[in-house]
Amino acid sequence: MAIDHISLHVPEDKFKECLDFYLATLAPLGYTIWHQFGETVVGLGAPREDQKDHKRPDLWLCGIKTPNEYPSHIAFASNDRATVDAFYAEGIKAGAEDNGPPGVREVYHSNYYGAFLLDPVGNNIEAVYHGTA
Repeated sequence: MAIDHISLHVPEDKFKECLDFYLATLAPLGYTIWHQFGETVVGLGAPREDQKDHKRPDLWLCGIKTPNEYPSHIAFASNDRATVDAFYAEGIKAGAEDNGPPGVREVYHSNYYGAFLLDPVGNNIEAVYHGTA
C-alpha cells in the first residue's frame, strides 16, 4: 500500500494564511483546490495519470478551533476491497478502535470503499480502494 491522502490540521484563525501558503508553494507541482467542505476544510490535489475520471485530493487542510481538537488522519491506498477488509480485521485484532467499518462512502465518490480505525492514541487510520468491486 501507499499513502492515498493525509489531513493537516491548522488553527482556524490561520486557515486562510495556511491555505494561501500551500497553494503558492505547491503551485509549481500543479496543486489546486479540488474539493471544499464549508469554510475550513479544503482538499488539494495535482493532476495524476491514475485520476482521469475524477479528482481525489491527496492533501487536506482542516481548520480546527483548538490544538488537538481532532486527531491526525492518514489514508493508505489499497489494491482491492479485500485488502481494506483485511486491514480493518487485523487492526481490530491488534486493539484498534472501530471508527467506520469497511464500506462504500458515496459522500466522497461512488467507488470509494474505505475502513477507518483509531490507533492507541486516537489518530484516524484508513485504508481505501477507489476502484469498482
